[in-house]
Amino acid sequence: MEVILTKQDILELFKKEAEERLISQKAFDERLKREAEKREKEHELWNEKYEKLHIEIGGIGKSNGDFAEEFFYTALANKMQVASMNFDYIDQNLKRKRNYIQGEYDIVLYNNSKVLIVEVKYKFRKQHILKFYNNLKNFKTLSPQYKEYKIYGAIAGLTFEEDVFEEAESFGFYVFTKDNDKITLANSKDFELNMIK
Repeated sequence: MEVILTKQDILELFKKEAEERLISQKAFDERLKREAEKREKEHELWNEKYEKLHIEIGGIGKSNGDFAEEFFYTALANKMQVASMNFDYIDQNLKRKRNYIQGEYDIVLYNNSKVLIVEVKYKFRKQHILKFYNNLKNFKTLSPQYKEYKIYGAIAGLTFEEDVFEEAESFGFYVFTKDNDKITLANSKDFELNMIK
């Protein structure tokens, strides 16, 4: 038996197929929209977790740095002596600015003719030494009351990258380390302290 389709039948079939495609497309679009919203929420949640982790890690690093600075400050303040040099005053976290020059010094010890400036890091890296040296060169400009004083440098850390001791000694800096609850001068026997000019 042969089925004969009229023009109207064909139009209705196309219409029905178009409606089914439209329903299918709407369902597909809704599913895509829900998945996109779900991914957006997951992305926001991940960003929040990342921010919290970033803050916590930064806090740990800051806490480690604060611990190192407090340890060396307390040890030096209790002793007020480094090698054969005795000191009368000690400052912590000294910040200075004069015109366009600024400097920040972790620990500064003074007597009537000498100043010893100590840069403290939880983990001292070789790259910190040149930056510290350049900062030291600005001290007399930032603190003109000490222009006639002899200025010396020292580094202090709880851990050190390889070759840091040698690099520090090449600049003429003292090197302080932590030994249990005490501060130790870790320079080699042939070390010579250099004045910063």
